[in-house]
Amino acid sequence: MARKDPLSRAQEIEEQIKKLQEKQRKYIEQAQKEIGQYLMETWDIEDIEQAKLLIDEFKEEAKKYFNNEHNAEESNGKETSDQ
Repeated sequence: MARKDPLSRAQEIEEQIKKLQEKQRKYIEQAQKEIGQYLMETWDIEDIEQAKLLIDEFKEEAKKYFNNEHNAEESNGKETSDQ
């Protein structure tokens, strides 16, 4: 079997990368769709604008929550490594 030239192989790799990026994009879109659906079902929201208003209302609170959680995890990791 003849070996493929490097440029041909590079082109094949480029095509694989594009396919994987498209696959990644689809997975991200699916995750976002599921998250949105969960939020609207959990909070019993029927209007998209209402959902956006609630998200904006709780955005800063969510950031603080996750920053505090992240800082607590770092502190716990530091404590265990210090011992």
